[in-house]
Amino acid sequence: MKKQYKDRDDAVFDFDKLKLVEKPNATRNTGQNLPMNLEGCDGYLESLPLKPPNANQKDMTSIANMINVLTNPESLTAFGDAEANLAQPEALREGTPSSIYDPSSNLVKRLSKRASTAHAGAPGMMGHIVRPGCISFYEMDGKTYAVPQGRWLLISYKARWTDRNVSVDRDEIRSGQVLIIRIPPGAVGRIFDQGVPSLLAVGTHVFNSGNVKNAGTIVYANNPYFSHDKFRYVRVQRGKYAKVWAMVSSNGNKAMSPRLLGEGEHFIESHLFEFKGLVDISTKYIHHGSIHVVSVIEGEVSKITQDNHPRILGEGTHFIESVDFEYRGEENIIETLVIQHATITIVRVTLGKVALAWKDNTPFFIDEPGLYEYNSPDFKFVEFKDADDSLIQLGSRKIVLVHTGTVGVTYDNGNLKILDHGRHTLDSATHVFHRFLSTQQKSIRLSSQTAEEKAMRSKLLKQSKKAYTQTRQTMVSDNLPKSIADPDSDLTICETKDLVKVGLRADVFYSIEDPEKCINKIETDELEDLVRETAVATLTNIIRSTALNEIAQSKQVSAGGETGGLKVMPAPGVEEEEEQGGRTTTAFFEKAHDEFLDKLHDDFMSRYGVDIANIRIESFKIMDTELADQISKHALTTAQIENEMANLEGNSLISTTKERTAADVLNINALAKAEALQTKANADNRRMIEAAEAAAKAMRIESKARAEAESEAILEKARAEAEAIRLKAVAEAERAELLSQTKLGMQEALLSLYSNIVVESNKGVEKIIYMDPSVNRDSPFAIGSLQNLNYDLHSLSQMGVAAEHAGGSAPSNGAIKKSLSGGGNGKNRVVAN
Repeated sequence: MKKQYKDRDDAVFDFDKLKLVEKPNATRNTGQNLPMNLEGCDGYLESLPLKPPNANQKDMTSIANMINVLTNPESLTAFGDAEANLAQPEALREGTPSSIYDPSSNLVKRLSKRASTAHAGAPGMMGHIVRPGCISFYEMDGKTYAVPQGRWLLISYKARWTDRNVSVDRDEIRSGQVLIIRIPPGAVGRIFDQGVPSLLAVGTHVFNSGNVKNAGTIVYANNPYFSHDKFRYVRVQRGKYAKVWAMVSSNGNKAMSPRLLGEGEHFIESHLFEFKGLVDISTKYIHHGSIHVVSVIEGEVSKITQDNHPRILGEGTHFIESVDFEYRGEENIIETLVIQHATITIVRVTLGKVALAWKDNTPFFIDEPGLYEYNSPDFKFVEFKDADDSLIQLGSRKIVLVHTGTVGVTYDNGNLKILDHGRHTLDSATHVFHRFLSTQQKSIRLSSQTAEEKAMRSKLLKQSKKAYTQTRQTMVSDNLPKSIADPDSDLTICETKDLVKVGLRADVFYSIEDPEKCINKIETDELEDLVRETAVATLTNIIRSTALNEIAQSKQVSAGGETGGLKVMPAPGVEEEEEQGGRTTTAFFEKAHDEFLDKLHDDFMSRYGVDIANIRIESFKIMDTELADQISKHALTTAQIENEMANLEGNSLISTTKERTAADVLNINALAKAEALQTKANADNRRMIEAAEAAAKAMRIESKARAEAESEAILEKARAEAEAIRLKAVAEAERAELLSQTKLGMQEALLSLYSNIVVESNKGVEKIIYMDPSVNRDSPFAIGSLQNLNYDLHSLSQMGVAAEHAGGSAPSNGAIKKSLSGGGNGKNRVVAN
């Protein structure tokens, strides 16, 4: 069964979502409900049956009385009945005896009377003195008695002192039949009373039977486990488990069963109980009988086998009860990509990986990132492969990744099948992958080889095909003949038409255009040799049909040409011929290049599917040393002459260039100055225009602002004058109204009005003339006399009275001025306009 998560997030690798990774609450974790205590076990106790103290350590009288009372065997029965009859346990401080043992209790008093003691207080200086903190013992009739501090006499001749002044500040005191045991806090006492085990609580215990044996005191803090005969005590501290065996009864059957006890105190009364020690809770695997506790930390899983079935446990604590169980260890889920456990397989496929496995006897590939789980005997993981591997194969299934520039060669049922670039999946067992074949362009150096060298090269090729394929050009080996290591070993040796041996250093470039045709026609490993030998033969034929003079006078070829990879250079001492009638002479190397390609290109393409793209002839060498030296000397002389001519031409060219440069410099300077002046003038003009435009704009703004301000001022002044007139009129009206209420006020108002009339009538006087008042009394320019003034005032008052009778209002100022315009006597001031 498989569960795949395709989302590219954390959920893809979430182990908690896998079904085969079981959680602590899985149904098969049968120990999940196991008790972590001793409940259900035979002899289970909720607490230890501790015998309480019967004496007060701080009260010597209490200890002595209890020793004396216990000389009577019936006292033990009486105390036991009293303890059983208590309605409820008393809440006592640790180490304090019950109230039934108090010397003042009725029971103790009654039992004390029955005790046959033989001591009494001694008078005066007589008797035995018992110091404070001590008691003394005496015997009588085979019994042991005790007295506390004080002065005592023995009143029976049968009595005798045995142990005197015994300090009670001891954990154990023994005298005759008396045994006193003190249990300190944090401890428990162990005794055998007539062979019966008992446990003593904290406090002082007094025994007077002679049948009690002290088995020692146990301190709880020092003993996580102790036993006293059938009584067992286990204390489990935090972070621990206790492994024990206890008897369990079920359906009438009894069997020893394992238990893991958790934190706390555990008690049991059983002779068959076994304590096997403590173990840390953090232990990865705890095994105790049929109980198994597997703790799985975060980032891990645990492998177990239960009842012959494999299981994988996830994070948490798993409690399992099984008699057929095996722990197989843990696996880190972060570092481990494959977890295998019997038939269970969990595969974590990361990005860039492909998981190869067998499923139902069939090759199975997983290339999607995620977690995959299987629980089947028919699934078997094999290995991981990088997703970018060129070939991934398992059994009959193959993934072929063909890169650009190569093809994949396969055979499907024996038939050739070429795979183009891309990713291909081959599922058929009869579809066999053979190899990768490069279709990129390659170059080989043409060189003449002897039969011995060809045989040696072929042998090396068979021995190390891979190394030979990588180098491709020259193979340097200690086993090769010396001729191969010769600097001229990569030359193609040819004879010219005039039987002069020359050597050419040339390279041929080719590529496989039709892989299927190429493979069907020839073994691809032998293609390079075929191209080399054919190219050498073709080039040899071309050279053999050409004279040395034609080669020496032709243009030389240089690598990296502009057309077809060729770049022609004139041969030393040979000048290029000028074009005549639109035609040029054809250089030998160009002719050799074209002729070579004409002979091989189409033939190889049609026959083998191989493209012979180009030939590059780097250099040639005359193999005859004498002839080469002569030509070299001639070429050197020619080169010297050409060098001198070139120097002369160079000097002339330098002088001409200097003059031309100086003239250009002057011209440039003049143009620069003119351009600078023009630039400056343009800048000045622009600056003046901009300044004038700014000034005009400022004047317009200023005029507009001034006009608006004057207009606003006029309006404000007019509004203010109108308001002043209105207010003055209102004030005069109010004043007139107030003055009119009294006669004196009326006269004052009339005088004020008259005064204003005179002032107004004399405004603008430019010339003063004197007139006789007797001549023109009624002139408006006459100055009024007191008599006339009285007359005028009387007239005004009459006008006011008349106005009141007529309309109920005072006459207006205009009417009054009009009526008074002709009054007055005396000298007048006249204005001449």
